Amino acid sequence: MPSLSNLQVIFLGIIATELMLFFVLDGADFGAGMATFFVGDDLAKRQQIMKVTGPVWGGNETWAVTAFAVMFAAYPGWYSALTSGYYPLIFLMLFFLIFRGVAFDYRNQWHSRHYNQFWDWALFVGSLMPPFLLGIVFSSTVSGVPIRNGFVYAGMGDILTPFSLLGGILVVLLSLNVGLARVIKKVKKDVAVQLTVALKRTTWALYLAVGVFAVLLPFNTRFFTNRPGIVSLLLLLLIVFLGVETWAILRQRQRLAFWLSVGTMASFIYTIFLGVFPTLIVGRTPGTSVTALSATSGPVSLLWTAWLFGFTIILMVGLQATAYHLINKYYHEPASPMV
Repeated sequence: MPSLSNLQVIFLGIIATELMLFFVLDGADFGAGMATFFVGDDLAKRQQIMKVTGPVWGGNETWAVTAFAVMFAAYPGWYSALTSGYYPLIFLMLFFLIFRGVAFDYRNQWHSRHYNQFWDWALFVGSLMPPFLLGIVFSSTVSGVPIRNGFVYAGMGDILTPFSLLGGILVVLLSLNVGLARVIKKVKKDVAVQLTVALKRTTWALYLAVGVFAVLLPFNTRFFTNRPGIVSLLLLLLIVFLGVETWAILRQRQRLAFWLSVGTMASFIYTIFLGVFPTLIVGRTPGTSVTALSATSGPVSLLWTAWLFGFTIILMVGLQATAYHLINKYYHEPASPMV
């Protein structure tokens, strides 16, 4: 039986890591957008939250774009099955991402309370729905969907299961967790105190969601049959990160709490991707799954992709590092140029 080449395994790791970075970085932006809900109609407080996110949110989405670009080049069978089988959910996700992007620029542009409130709600909903939909998609791919000839033929009833919906809720809570933890480091004390209460409630909700997810995992996936050791370790890390984060929040260690929230998100994302490795999309019928071997490109395409990725990743990391350096250096409330 043929095995994966080193380059094929490396590209799987690259895709998983880029998506993990997307869920961490843009997840923090989603969480910041949802965090505006916890300060009510106070415009000044909303503006503080948005100043933390505004300069970097567009660049953070680049990690998802490059992940799907690498997927298209290195694993076209995975890309085609995913995008065609989940087209309605991906279309909805793109719609809400556009809605969120427009809301950044349109909110508070007119002297109309109803107009501004509409775009504030657009920002909230546009931040809530993408992680929810992505959580549904990836939870569905590991629990099993109808596949024929390498393509997903799934109706909404096959995709929207209790397990996949729980996955969507869990990604929303993880995004809110990392977003609140990041925002609290930057805003004024009165807003930080208000958002800390929301962060505490989010962590307790995460305990419940993670517990239910862990219970349902053996009944809905092959994680503990396929890779019991790594899955158990990642779930343990997730719980440890969450537990220590709760302690850091109570001790008002905001910076530590943020990095622990990052570890919590990363543990969950790697659990999803490594739990079924080297399967990419689990088929409901035995022998129909999309695997790394069946979905991969040829060796020449993989080699060209490696060269192109090697050049672009240097540029991406440099731009991202510069953006975060600038916002950390120049962001000061209340008179910040980082608007």
